[in-house]
Amino acid sequence: MVKPLITREMRERARRAPNSWLHVTDPGHEGASTEAVIGRYLVDARGEITDQYVPNPRYQAREITFENDLESLMYLVHRGYADKAELVDAVLAAELVLPADPAREPRKHLVLRKDVVDVFASERARPRDWPPHWHRFSGVELAVVVDALESPVTVLVTAQGGVQFEIPGDLLVDGLRAAITMG
Repeated sequence: MVKPLITREMRERARRAPNSWLHVTDPGHEGASTEAVIGRYLVDARGEITDQYVPNPRYQAREITFENDLESLMYLVHRGYADKAELVDAVLAAELVLPADPAREPRKHLVLRKDVVDVFASERARPRDWPPHWHRFSGVELAVVVDALESPVTVLVTAQGGVQFEIPGDLLVDGLRAAITMG
């Protein structure tokens, strides 16, 4: 079994709990159960995650029906079966769901949370408790709008089950430029 990738959020949790075990749960599971825990990493006295990993023999992967190629790739990257660098091309090729401001013209603006653009890989991935206004962008359109912003942003892409990846906006724009100049 492949060890789960260590995320920034996991490192932050480990720093707050030195000399303990950091349990890694499958974001595809809803709620907490023994079967949702993939395994655990040992955290040292400095709050750093060590290489010592113990898989959970009771873990049961939840079957998820992916809505599109982007969600599928996000899960492969999350589980360590694909490289995170592949996400840029997948985001550019995807149809994305983003929060919208109903007072502004659709698809001509981004709703920012400080310097973060929340992007959802599918309709099923968007939170039900967020405001009800949404619009769709192709990944290419998103990169064009991000390029026009006056300050750098981070694109936070979320798939079903809460799997998330941060992509610097500049990296998305560079991916678009590279795709355009390939021909």
